[in-house]
Amino acid sequence: MSNVTPLDRAERRWYQMFDSPSPLVKQSPTIIATIIAAILTCMNMDLPFTNMLVALSGVGLVVAATVHAAVLSARRLCDGWIVLLIPMVDIVGLGLFRAGTGGSSSLFGALILLPAVWLAAAPGIRYVVFVGVLSSLALLMPYVNDTSTTSAEWLRGVVAPLVFVAVAAVVNQLSRQQRVRAEQAEDSVAERTKALSENIAMVVQLRDKERQYRELLDSFESLWSSITAQAVVATDRSGTVTAWNPGAERLLGLSVSEALSDVKIDRFFSRDVLSMLAEENTEPTHTDDGEVPGRAELSPGISALFAQADAGMMVDGDIEIVTAGGSTVPARVTVSPHTDGSGTQQGFLFVLTDETRAVEVARMKDEFVGMISHELRTPLSAIIGFLDLLQNDPAQPLTDDQQEFVGIIERNAKRLLNLVGDLLFTAQVESGRFPLEREECDVAELVSSAVASAGPHAQREGIDLVADVGTSPVTVVVDAGRVGQAIDNLLSNAIKFTPRGGTVTARVEQNDGGIELSIADTGIGIPEDEQGMLFTRFFRASTATRNAVPGVGLGLTITRAIVLAHGGSMDVKSQEGVGTEFRFVLPTSPRTESLRAVNRDA
Repeated sequence: MSNVTPLDRAERRWYQMFDSPSPLVKQSPTIIATIIAAILTCMNMDLPFTNMLVALSGVGLVVAATVHAAVLSARRLCDGWIVLLIPMVDIVGLGLFRAGTGGSSSLFGALILLPAVWLAAAPGIRYVVFVGVLSSLALLMPYVNDTSTTSAEWLRGVVAPLVFVAVAAVVNQLSRQQRVRAEQAEDSVAERTKALSENIAMVVQLRDKERQYRELLDSFESLWSSITAQAVVATDRSGTVTAWNPGAERLLGLSVSEALSDVKIDRFFSRDVLSMLAEENTEPTHTDDGEVPGRAELSPGISALFAQADAGMMVDGDIEIVTAGGSTVPARVTVSPHTDGSGTQQGFLFVLTDETRAVEVARMKDEFVGMISHELRTPLSAIIGFLDLLQNDPAQPLTDDQQEFVGIIERNAKRLLNLVGDLLFTAQVESGRFPLEREECDVAELVSSAVASAGPHAQREGIDLVADVGTSPVTVVVDAGRVGQAIDNLLSNAIKFTPRGGTVTARVEQNDGGIELSIADTGIGIPEDEQGMLFTRFFRASTATRNAVPGVGLGLTITRAIVLAHGGSMDVKSQEGVGTEFRFVLPTSPRTESLRAVNRDA
């Protein structure tokens, strides 16, 4: 409800009328003064009309100018020459009225100042000149037809307008300054109005962003509360827990309030695991751990994880974690830096996935594979043995057709026996029962023997098999049988994946701290997006399935397990349609490699 009274509204309209006066308002002082002067002249005998016609003509001009001002005001025309004609006509009219009421002795000559001020207030110095010219004309009118006028009187008609010109100049300058101030005020008002509009728009935008933020926050809280299959834990840079989701509460056994009571993240890792992490991450990284308050209180293992994450390295692995009740749980642990909206690191984010069921399923699977493989191995060995008796029984020799059939049976039985052996071997790797019988041997001789054994196969396939091993022996302490098996697997794969006319090269090189063995072929190659899965059990590349290359996908898994068990490393470089090269490095000084690391990497 408005508190503005009718009096306030009338006062406001009054101010608005004089803030931007119309031509009629500007003309009002002149017409009022002229009417008063005419009335006084008619009523007072001391102020007689010396020339009634001239005086009335002057009044008529002023009245005509007033009518013109009223018409322009009605049409809302307030600027331009058509408006400034009004004070010009007024000056002429008042000059005639002065001439008809006594001339130089008239009391009404000062009335000329009223329209002169109006005209002088117009923008431009030229209107000061107009005031001087018109006021001189008005003051000299009585002397035009008077032959008795003296030079002093003519001089008065010239000097007196100088006063009007001076007044007009002052008014013109003041008006100009006032217009400048008004323009500056209008610009200031416009700027403030624009700033106010921008502020209003910004407030509206901020409210909209606040609404979106609240919606996003609600969605995040709902999502955070719904993550129960994984434990998500946030810490600050010193390792103190700062966020704890329901999955962490379920997996680790602490409530949110308990977890946020100055709990360190290394509480959930056993000493053995922390020691293992510290040993596996001994390479120096460029971090500012010393500058982080509370970081020195952390165990070296967690500090090593933080250093890796700070260095931009991927921290992801299978680690046993310790719950609040003291029990251990196998888990997949991922550590990544946690940053705010501006990109400043606030801490770290731990994602822990319970792997209990996966580990149990893997154990049961390996037990099943081992059991089935063992059960198959015994009858297969018996079949092969009896086939050998059939082929070599002098009392009952086989015909040629029977020999061919028995040969086919024997080849497939041996193939199945080799597959069973591979399954048993992978089961041993997964279960941790992977014995190595190390002895000093010549790796170059192992490669030469493997190439010689694969020679007939390569010759049948039309492939050139080359051994680049040099003349000097390359001795290292390894399990010769297992390393020979790894080389055989790689050579067999290279021959299978190389078309007729291609080349397979086996090479041995000694470098700093290790022996590098490589098997390169000019075969069909492996797609780049599949190379990361080559060492997964039972995985076969799309190029193998398209070209109907026989195999079950265990050879590379077994080869890599053998290399890792010796403390070595293995990688692959391949380009589809060009060829593939597998390289593995065996350390010259043997070291024990934990089966856990082998299993995790495999």
